[in-house]
Amino acid sequence: MELDLDVAAMRKVALRFLPLLGLCYTINVLDRFNVSVAALTMNKALGLSATTYGLGAGAFFWSYVLFQMPANAALSRVGARRWITLIAVAWGLCSAGTALATGIVSFVIARFLLGMAEAGFFPGVAYFMTCWFPSRYRGRAMGVFFAVGASAGILVGPVSANLLRLDGWLGVAGWQWVFLAERLPTLALATLCPLVLRDAPADAAWLTRPERKWLEDKLQAERDAAIGRHLRTTRAIVSPQLVLLTLVNLLIGFGVYGKGFFLPLILKTFGLSNLAVGYWTSVPAAAGILGMIVFSQSSDRTGERVWHLVTPLLIGGVGLMLAGLAIGGGAPLAIAAFAVAAFGISGSLPVFWNLPTAFLGATAAASGIAFINSIGNISGYAAPQLVGLLHDFSGSFRMPMLVMGGMVTVAGILVPMATRLRPASAPVVQQA
Repeated sequence: MELDLDVAAMRKVALRFLPLLGLCYTINVLDRFNVSVAALTMNKALGLSATTYGLGAGAFFWSYVLFQMPANAALSRVGARRWITLIAVAWGLCSAGTALATGIVSFVIARFLLGMAEAGFFPGVAYFMTCWFPSRYRGRAMGVFFAVGASAGILVGPVSANLLRLDGWLGVAGWQWVFLAERLPTLALATLCPLVLRDAPADAAWLTRPERKWLEDKLQAERDAAIGRHLRTTRAIVSPQLVLLTLVNLLIGFGVYGKGFFLPLILKTFGLSNLAVGYWTSVPAAAGILGMIVFSQSSDRTGERVWHLVTPLLIGGVGLMLAGLAIGGGAPLAIAAFAVAAFGISGSLPVFWNLPTAFLGATAAASGIAFINSIGNISGYAAPQLVGLLHDFSGSFRMPMLVMGGMVTVAGILVPMATRLRPASAPVVQQA
């Protein structure tokens, strides 16, 4: 009987929430990285060097880090249904405002406001997943969420590159069309959020009473069994395990953002046209989606988390270093290396979030997830800055990619150390 309730309930939950949340994440990622394609013409128009472009691109993460925990605290009070809707409307309007940038100062301000608007979305969804998906299903749910969102990596290049071709239409520059046109899907999805999302299983009229009771009981049992359930929010955040997992997430971010913000500019060095660059960036993005599906499904099927995180991180780190070495060669070799890197780095993302959410109790979950993600997203500012500085220092993107790859590799090495630690007085349980 429980197996029937298990299958029926989780199928309904997944079909109701994952398509919408995944599409929202797609647009969210698009809003972060479309600037990398816009930069092909925007940098010249605004007078930006690689270093100042990195400063502006990374400004998004100043506010993203500062406002993430307050945003998630608000979410836990007002509920995901209202809060995610407001966030989607705000980031759509702020992203469109980037088209008004006239120089480095206004570009930085526009990116800062966009980060403020988006701050609560991802940690809000991660927390939302803990309210609806038991741990046995959470890895697959996060895998689908990440995979659908990662489709933005396939879309951002071709769509944005074609929007660049509208340069001069209605007196608007091509790079401005990138920001203006890509806001429309955000606002459209925002209208669906209050109709589809619900805050807890108790609000799910579309589940039968037995299905609802099974899901509520299952989630409550897991909250009671959480290793860190006895810790208050502050103590959970500063526990050795959470500190190391936060560092792992930070290092992963260097790989994600160091590659993401500069891949089009790197491919441009091979003499490709803007349109060709846009289409070729979709190849690593597709490899990333494959990695998410492979590692998240395998992790849930076996119940093993640690080595399903270590393996893709080592693959991703080596791939980025190979990409750095390939920059002096030909475009096909570099694209293949970036595809390997994306397969590993992206494959690690849905698996990673199973570790902190399994550790945190109900009290610490929302703030703990926001803390890990906010500190991790410091890399969103630091990585573009570091890549830009290393590029301007060395005259090539080879050194930056070698450094980014090394950081991702270190993240993989740290994972087993983090998962062996336990907070004081916590019971030792079998690591899932």
